[in-house]
Amino acid sequence: MAKLHELLAAEKTPTGAWNQLYEDTLKKFKNPTHFFDGHSKSLAMIEDSPSNKAIEDQAREEKPVTTTVFETLEYALDLFGKAEDLQFQKNETNRKATGTVMWKGTVLLEHIPVDELLGLEARLTKLRQLYVEAPTLDATKHWRPARNIGAHVWQTEFPEETTKTEKQTTPVVMHAATKEHPAQVAAVQKDVVIGKFTTTKRSGSATALQKADALKRVDELLIEIKQARMRANETLVVSGTVSDVLLPLLLEPFQSSREDHQ
Repeated sequence: MAKLHELLAAEKTPTGAWNQLYEDTLKKFKNPTHFFDGHSKSLAMIEDSPSNKAIEDQAREEKPVTTTVFETLEYALDLFGKAEDLQFQKNETNRKATGTVMWKGTVLLEHIPVDELLGLEARLTKLRQLYVEAPTLDATKHWRPARNIGAHVWQTEFPEETTKTEKQTTPVVMHAATKEHPAQVAAVQKDVVIGKFTTTKRSGSATALQKADALKRVDELLIEIKQARMRANETLVVSGTVSDVLLPLLLEPFQSSREDHQ
C-alpha cells in the first residue's frame, strides 16, 4: 500500500493531465463545426441522363461527425475521475496523517495534522525573517540593563561627555603703543568652554547573543517540524473513490435521447 509522500509525489501527473485536457476540451467545444457537425449533401438533376448522373455523383458530399459531446465528455471525465480519486485519497489520508513535534527529546506538540505541520513550517520560516531584521545593540558600546527605566531596556555603562562652547570676543594688542602711535588692538573671537554635556544612551534593541539564540531556536524548531511532517507523510494511503458515483451522474443527461425528454 502506498504512503502519503508517494501519493503527493504522484499527484501532479493526473492533475496536470486533467487540467490540460480540460483546456483542450474547452477549445473543442468552442469550435463545434470542426468536431461535432456533419452533413450529407446530394444533388438531384431534373433530367435523368448518364451525364446528369455523373454530375449528381460528383456533387455528393459526406462529412461524418468526428465525435459527440458525450464521447468527448466521457473521455475527459475519465481523467477527471482519476485525478479526483487521487485528491479524495490524499484528503482522506490527510485527516489521519499526524505528526508529533519533539523538542529536546520531549513531546512539544502531539498529533498535529500534516497540513498544519506544512503550514506551520512555512509560517515559521516567514517569522524567522523578522528575527533576522531585529535590531541589535551597538557592539562598540558597553551596555547594561536599565531596570529603573523598564524591562528589556539597556543603557550605556559609560556616559558620553561633550563640551558646550560659545564664541567670546577678546581684545588682542596687535602693535604696542609708541611715542608716535597709539597701540593697535583687534577684537578676536574664540570658542570658550562654558559647560559639559553628559549623555547616557538607552535602547530597546536586542543583544547580539539574544538574536543569535532566537535564530538558533527557530532553526531547531523548523528541523523538528520538518521531521514530524516526514513522519506524518509515512501514513498509509486511505483507499477509496468518488468517481464511480460522480461520473455516471455527470454523464447521464448526455446519454438520453430526444424522445426521452418528450
